[in-house]
Amino acid sequence: MSNVHIPESPWFSYRDGALVCEGVALESIANEVDTPAFVYSGAAIDEAYRSIDEALAFAPHLIAYAVKANGNLSLLARLAAQGCGADIVSAGEMQRALKAGFPPDRIVYSGVGKRREEIVAAANAGIRALHVENIQELDVVESVAEELGRPLAIGLRVNPDVDAETHPYIATGLRESKFGLAIPVAESIVPRVLESPHLDLEVVACHIGSQLSSPRPLREAIEILGNFAGHCIDRGARLRAIDVGGGWPMHYGQEVDAYPPAARFGEAIREGLEASGMLRPEIEIITEPGRALVGDAGVLLTRVLYTKMQGDRRFVIVDAAMTELIRPALYGAYHAIMPIAEPDPGADLVSVDVVGPVCESGDFVAKDRPLPEVKQGDLLAIRGAGAYGREMQSMYNARPLPPEVLVDGSRSRLVRRRSGPEALWQGEILA
Repeated sequence: MSNVHIPESPWFSYRDGALVCEGVALESIANEVDTPAFVYSGAAIDEAYRSIDEALAFAPHLIAYAVKANGNLSLLARLAAQGCGADIVSAGEMQRALKAGFPPDRIVYSGVGKRREEIVAAANAGIRALHVENIQELDVVESVAEELGRPLAIGLRVNPDVDAETHPYIATGLRESKFGLAIPVAESIVPRVLESPHLDLEVVACHIGSQLSSPRPLREAIEILGNFAGHCIDRGARLRAIDVGGGWPMHYGQEVDAYPPAARFGEAIREGLEASGMLRPEIEIITEPGRALVGDAGVLLTRVLYTKMQGDRRFVIVDAAMTELIRPALYGAYHAIMPIAEPDPGADLVSVDVVGPVCESGDFVAKDRPLPEVKQGDLLAIRGAGAYGREMQSMYNARPLPPEVLVDGSRSRLVRRRSGPEALWQGEILA
């Protein structure tokens, strides 16, 4: 499949002319659960976790998985069993993490818009820390702690004003971003936090964005964060941890240059902490990878419904849509597409638009994508669908939610059923 950008993967490959996930033929999964359907490789998740764990081996650390990337309970339980923590942004994600087996003291709560009742729920659950992102939020956290009659562990998330050099929709560390506290503002409230009997400042945090193409911005941001940590310690804070955020990238296939390996990002974190004097054995490093752990572990299986010519454009109409994978419509994101039946090495490629059945012109998986000829009934695998697929899906056009399958070696098991028609009106009241 020359001229088609397909990231190499030991977990998704052709064997005897058919695409397999580890040791299971994807066609057999499609025949069993129908399409569209998400399929995840357990071994891919394990290896991704190991690579980040090794990259941070130079210091005590906690990998707090960003639950927003994929909250499937079986995937969460798999990570929790390996000692992983969780980064959450809602009470619902907290409930998911707790149900999957994450200990509360390995859960950190980020996000710019926590409701008061969510803060109360997190406090009652005993999670590790609430990451505060503005002064009004600090007021609410302090008042909740006062009502509960005990101090609450908090973190201060700062905005280092560093360009992450990534897609603007997933850049979070510039001064115009809604996330975090500007450094001068954060410094100004440190005395108040340290003097409050209701607050324990245990962590400082930042996150400059996802899909970092270079370790350089991360190193720069971590040095700034480390300097802020030193400012807090100099004023009496007993910091337990520095949260360096996420940003660990994964390959989707369209990249001109390959992303550096996880070890390089680990080196950038170490260098930033060393430069700020904050690489200390008593201070734990927390990091919050999401897609880097699960993104490449997943594919979205879909079947070709029809093909047609419209003017000079060739359309391949599939049964997956923006309801299952909105990233192409939302971000213009690239996802590699592989036929389940291995094409001939010399097969001609034709430029096509791969589109879904949803009644929106923006419902597409790929535009002007060179693919070998596909026909009605063929199966395709959309790669890189393990992150921000199921979590951003919808039931628009009254479409049921797809099933999810987890593969371990030669074994596959259903980890979420396809939703039935009752889910289309669940919670509604027919007046």
